[in-house]
Amino acid sequence: MGDALKKRLRQSKFDSPYQEALLSVIVASNTLNEHFDKAVAEFGISRQQYNILRILKGAKGDGHQCGDIANRMLDRAPDITRRIDALEKQGLVERTRSSEDRRVVITRITEKGLALLDAIAPTVENTNAYIRGRLTKQECQELTALCEKIFDCDG
Repeated sequence: MGDALKKRLRQSKFDSPYQEALLSVIVASNTLNEHFDKAVAEFGISRQQYNILRILKGAKGDGHQCGDIANRMLDRAPDITRRIDALEKQGLVERTRSSEDRRVVITRITEKGLALLDAIAPTVENTNAYIRGRLTKQECQELTALCEKIFDCDG
């Protein structure tokens, strides 16, 4: 185990299996992020902006407050407002103040944003195919279970 990681990091051994596992997860994550970054960059948005659009699509027409979007993000980025600003400038999202509480701003995806997600879908599927070409369905399920053991706060 770990020959590909050793080659990638140009390292002959690891201090422990825990260190090797940690480095493996980091390198795998970075590899997938690079694939995804390239995929969405073709459409003029970042991976984080894609994630915001995906979250807002799931909200249907109800939208979300900025804090709710931040809590649902795959990458917990502190600059969520700036990312939403950029999406708004592109006409992909819109913001409105709540009629019940004027301090609350709700962000919703626009028709243009939905159309962009539809256009990106085949490219995102290519990223899924990258994983499908390397892992079996059972391996994906095992990987998911192992990753959940790492990030599940309730476990």
